[in-house]
Amino acid sequence: MKSFLALDTSTDACSVCLQLADPETFVDNHKVLPREHTQNILPMVDDVLQQGAVSLDTLDGFVVGAGPGSFTGLRIAFGVIQGLAFAVSKPVAMVSTLAAMAQQMASCGETGTVLVVLDARMSEVYWAKYQITENAELVEIESAQVSKFSDISLDGISAIAGSGLVYLDYELSIKQFPELMPTARSMLELVSNNPSLVSWTEADKVEPLYVRNNVAKKKAQQK
Repeated sequence: MKSFLALDTSTDACSVCLQLADPETFVDNHKVLPREHTQNILPMVDDVLQQGAVSLDTLDGFVVGAGPGSFTGLRIAFGVIQGLAFAVSKPVAMVSTLAAMAQQMASCGETGTVLVVLDARMSEVYWAKYQITENAELVEIESAQVSKFSDISLDGISAIAGSGLVYLDYELSIKQFPELMPTARSMLELVSNNPSLVSWTEADKVEPLYVRNNVAKKKAQQK
């Protein structure tokens, strides 16, 4: 078991979690702080390190919510994680915010094909589909993309989670978890339980997964 520090500011939440190796312990600090990430993220990092009685140079690496999500929030998270990782020369794991949400559903006992949706503004959602096995393993069925909620096929979906449910404008007999959002704790769980969905790299090579920017680039290339 290894020690990691994870953080995510891709949504209205400011989320930090420390995983200690021996014994395995999680020190969690998760607060919903819209537009207050910049002034709170570093004090929250200091808080979990103090509670865990560890220093940055004793960690094995860092974990960051790579997106999709708020462009500003992602830039804040990546600026902080790069600074911390550079300071102690440790690697960074980039975790999809959507996969982290699916991990929470798996941890809560959900199985089958699930849809995770984050509000992308402009009447659109960021979304992805995952298969959750009986052993709580995640298999990505459709990778992160952006569209209107109404354009997503719900065939075979057993549960839907995330803020994007705000755009569901009709009754649907599928389990729904509109309050679920990515957390630093769920990202650490993903690193441990579903490492195939995690991308490790050096601090100077981390890049946010904006999705909407990627779509714009592809359309421009097609033209």
